[in-house]
Amino acid sequence: MRFIIDPPRTAEFNMAADLYLLRRCAVAGDGVTVRFYSWLSPTVTIGCMQSPEAEFDLAALGAAGAGWIGRITGGRAVLHDGDITYSVTFPKSARGMGGSIRETYGIISKCLMAGLGKASIDCEAHDSDGGLAGIGRQVKLPCFLAPNRDEIMVAGRKLVGSAQRRTADGTLQHGSIPINGNYRKLPLYLRIDDSEREKQVESLKAKSCCIDELTAKKVTFESLAECLADGFASVLPFEHELLPWSRKEEEEIAVYYG
Repeated sequence: MRFIIDPPRTAEFNMAADLYLLRRCAVAGDGVTVRFYSWLSPTVTIGCMQSPEAEFDLAALGAAGAGWIGRITGGRAVLHDGDITYSVTFPKSARGMGGSIRETYGIISKCLMAGLGKASIDCEAHDSDGGLAGIGRQVKLPCFLAPNRDEIMVAGRKLVGSAQRRTADGTLQHGSIPINGNYRKLPLYLRIDDSEREKQVESLKAKSCCIDELTAKKVTFESLAECLADGFASVLPFEHELLPWSRKEEEEIAVYYG
């Protein structure tokens, strides 16, 4: 298992790097790559089935100094602004990583919860509040309000938003763990009316949470990345190493967005 802990990167690099790791599964043997990263500027990532022009106020995004980029995974929109983003990629031949979306999701959730525990964040995996389903039928939802199974929750509030893509060669799961509450600004950039926007803002406060609300200790990207890496290492029975990108890898990633 290889760990990569990146400095803040552009949105283009971050999404290209995850795509690169997934496509490399065809030739990368049976290793697992776990990457932790952040963003140079506030960025909304949107699921592969979403339409940016139809669902987002792109002018409002630009005026706020934020941008957007598409993901190769599905799911709902996420505003990355003061979060730690993770990705896990592995080829089909990797043992012990699950043979279905739900199995893999459960394994990675155990790793994330073990890491969060090392940061003194006690959480559990269970289904989202069923009350969110009614909201989902009425408005366009941010990821942190979308109901799902086996969510990582703290006292009934969602802490981690994740999405997964499986191909013939491998699997990518990536997701966001908010450190601060900036992710709750996402409704400001959606094409929804004022009453729906107010409903989403209040629901995000009630139904989701961030690290800063859960501990009195100062948690940084670096300290949380270290705890999460320890969590993966404690759950998965693989030899592991911290190995940054090589120059050749960065050049290959640049081809995806250059």
